[in-house]
Amino acid sequence: MSDLQEIEVEGATLEEAKLRAEGRLGALSEELEVTVLHEGKQGLFGLFSRPWRIRAQRKQNVVDSAAVDLLQAFFVALGIEVAPSVRRDEDHIFLDLEGDFEWLTRRRGEALDALQYLLSAAIGRHGGERIVLDAGGFRAARQRSLEKLAREAAQHVLESGEPTALESMPAAERRIVHSVIQEYPDLMTQSRGEEPHRQVVIQRR
Repeated sequence: MSDLQEIEVEGATLEEAKLRAEGRLGALSEELEVTVLHEGKQGLFGLFSRPWRIRAQRKQNVVDSAAVDLLQAFFVALGIEVAPSVRRDEDHIFLDLEGDFEWLTRRRGEALDALQYLLSAAIGRHGGERIVLDAGGFRAARQRSLEKLAREAAQHVLESGEPTALESMPAAERRIVHSVIQEYPDLMTQSRGEEPHRQVVIQRR
């Protein structure tokens, strides 16, 4: 699936322009909203012809729209205007905020996680999709940090033979650690404790 959401394309006919848009966006015709910018013109003997030009964009899913509306309402209450970008895969709806949202990502993103939880609770998990809220690329940076932490802890356990308990973290972050440790055949992980203080313990098999 393409990450593009809106494009302008040309074609000798309207149908050709639509087919090009479908190919560029990786979408079916029923998933697109098409606006004709310039009607084509077929000149005599092919002279002075003008192609059709259209703007095509993905129709926003009802769930996507509801999530965006709720997120914008939250920020409007704070006196902040936001225009989150939306992308999705089979299992997730990703809402990305661009700008200075350091206040959301302090303390390992606790405020960001709380807002994500509220959005998920308000929207509901339609078809099993999970809302993932990000701000300024925090999620990717946090994942890199957790992967590095997990590998350092794994090396410590291999060298010392002693189990190591990592800091408490939410389920999504624990899954990242579990995934990294699967690369080490001599190690295993388990989670212990109660939410929201649940930890991953890395130990030898």
